[in-house]
Amino acid sequence: MKSTTPTFVVELPLSVNDQQNRFLTKAFEFGRTLYNATLSSALGKLQRMRQSQLWRETRSMPKGKTRSKRFSDLQKSYGLTENGLRTIANNHRKASGRNDIDAHEAQCIGRTVWRALERYLFLGAGKPRFKSFRQGLNSIEGTDNHEIMFKTERQAIIWRKQVLKLIIPDTDYFKEVLADPIEPTQTKRIKYCRIVRRTLNGKKRWFAQICLEGMPPVRKIYAPQSEVMGIDPGPSGLAYFHPQEAGLVRVAPNVDMQEKTIGRLQRKIDRSRRANNPGHFNEDGTVKPFPEPWKVSHRMEKLQVKLAEHHRCLAATRKRDHGELANFLLQRAGTIKIEKNSYRSYQRNFGKSTTRTGMGAFVSHLKRSAERANSRVVELNAYELKMSQYDPITDTYRKKALKERWHRWGETDILVQRDVMSAFLACYVTDNGHDRTRLLKEWATAEALLSDSGLCQHELCNDQGIPQEVLRLTSPKAKKAEGAEKKSIANILCRK
Repeated sequence: MKSTTPTFVVELPLSVNDQQNRFLTKAFEFGRTLYNATLSSALGKLQRMRQSQLWRETRSMPKGKTRSKRFSDLQKSYGLTENGLRTIANNHRKASGRNDIDAHEAQCIGRTVWRALERYLFLGAGKPRFKSFRQGLNSIEGTDNHEIMFKTERQAIIWRKQVLKLIIPDTDYFKEVLADPIEPTQTKRIKYCRIVRRTLNGKKRWFAQICLEGMPPVRKIYAPQSEVMGIDPGPSGLAYFHPQEAGLVRVAPNVDMQEKTIGRLQRKIDRSRRANNPGHFNEDGTVKPFPEPWKVSHRMEKLQVKLAEHHRCLAATRKRDHGELANFLLQRAGTIKIEKNSYRSYQRNFGKSTTRTGMGAFVSHLKRSAERANSRVVELNAYELKMSQYDPITDTYRKKALKERWHRWGETDILVQRDVMSAFLACYVTDNGHDRTRLLKEWATAEALLSDSGLCQHELCNDQGIPQEVLRLTSPKAKKAEGAEKKSIANILCRK
């Protein structure tokens, strides 16, 4: 049963010797085989259930509560539930005759199999896959603090008589989190522990995740829910508007994809693969269907490790930048309003930018951080509000091309940055939609704020009567011509 109390996780590296490394490697390999055996049994039961006469009869029934109830009863009769798969995993452990892991760890492996099967059955996810020897199992956890145990006084994880020392940083945060249980005012109940295996620069490293009850210690001072902010996410950045602050920020600014480096590594790997497996390819260079096992050279393995390490560093940097930006926003507002977007559409239309920034992952990170900080993230209906099209002055909607980055305020000469305008509208949106009266009232203050930030400007015209700001800010060709003109003037001055 899922716990209802809040939980937070503290991850710490483990210091293991050769004997402990062999013990952990052996236990994780047995956990992998146990996972595959449990998944095989579950898929077999699923196939037999779908081939039964009762399943076909139930499937032909009209949709409703009766049909759903019969499906649920049929699923339980075949043991395709969380408890059923936990029992199957423990039975496989007993039948193996091995004692590398205990019953509680085996039950957690069965629960992991159930979660993968549940996504396949009910959420439209792909069919669960078996874990190969090269991929392996990445984590093993217990059901409570009695199998994989964290001992505060020893500062270590104890599992099957193995004492795995923790490397704990000497900071106030970890002192508060891992407080001595002798002091009752600082006690935090340990729910369970998890051992995680990661590959860093081609080498296996071991970590312990201690799952504690309660909320984590506060390291940031977050704003109350009465402070409201509107944000408008884009492929590579977002605009935010608060009555006292507004701006444009980049998401994951420190992520450098280094596409050329990745491309070189991928080409080297492909050349090595083709040289070692000439019989796996057709004359036109395509891969033959159902080839034999691939041969992997040591050089190719090193290249794959280098590529994997590059992507791992990118993911870690991206996650760190997401956390910093989420804290930045939550320190200024406790209620954040955001459009409900399709981030898969972002991937289709802005592939490179979305790969670098991970906008969908950032929004998920923001929601988790807001829940932990007792804040709110309110998702708005983009199809009804049309914030990039609405003009409060005329109370009309006008669809803009993607290249139009500036919004004209009514029929005036005021130009507002398009994304910041959407964030401004999101900040003051109500349950009934746009509150035009309030928007016009708040605009006087917002105009001064945006003007100081350079996000709101008055339009200037050139000799031909064409607005210069529009030419400079909305026309890529005009911007390119302006740059070429400045460059030619600079060359003439240098010659003089």
